[in-house]
Amino acid sequence: MQKQKPNYRPIIFTVFLCLVAAAGLYYFTKDDAPATVSQIKTSYFQSNAEFAETIEKHLTAEIGKQKYFWLGYEADNEVQFDLTNLLKQQIEKQNGPFDIVIIDQELMLTEEQEKVFAKTHRIPLKENFAEAAELIKANKDKRILVITAAVYSSNFILSNPHGKINELTNLKPLVFSLGFFPVANKEERQTLFKCDTEDKTGTAPWACAVINKARVVRRKVDLEKLNGATPLRVGLMDSTGDVDYMVLVGK
Repeated sequence: MQKQKPNYRPIIFTVFLCLVAAAGLYYFTKDDAPATVSQIKTSYFQSNAEFAETIEKHLTAEIGKQKYFWLGYEADNEVQFDLTNLLKQQIEKQNGPFDIVIIDQELMLTEEQEKVFAKTHRIPLKENFAEAAELIKANKDKRILVITAAVYSSNFILSNPHGKINELTNLKPLVFSLGFFPVANKEERQTLFKCDTEDKTGTAPWACAVINKARVVRRKVDLEKLNGATPLRVGLMDSTGDVDYMVLVGK
């Protein structure tokens, strides 16, 4: 009796449906995934000052064209606080001192820390974004700096103070948003914001962009340079928009 040939049609049809579903999922979700473009690849620095200087040199033309800037970092992170101040100094070295420096009240800075930034105004940006927008719009011809949290400055979170103030002012600042660069799986526990699919805080787009970038590049990180007798600091910078930059820095 002749053996019946196996019928592969159901399997082929199932595989085809899976491929179609995967393609459809990619098509409908690809635009939702935060996109970044490398500007300064993973590098090692003797200090934050060297990193800040490297960023300024890379963006000399862009910085020179701007009067209006935002710097966002993770509150209570001393490394990022220091780098934020050094970036401010690098900008001022080229453009001159800022006329207006708005500090987000939610950062809970001490008087000494506010003096470091040469604060002129303290505003809770989340609640009083309209007040900040009015101040910025009224002084649009002056040199303005806003210092806030990274989740409030990143263009990945459309409804944050950065997005709302942009809508009210019709002005686009040059933005640096700083995040922690975890160079190992265990360091991811130290990240301030979590890449959570059931995120209820609204911070996941920023958190996922940071974590995903770190995971992509950290397999090439030379840990010996970070743990040697004179440890270096690892850092990188990606663009996240026309005038928006994500800066990741190690501990």
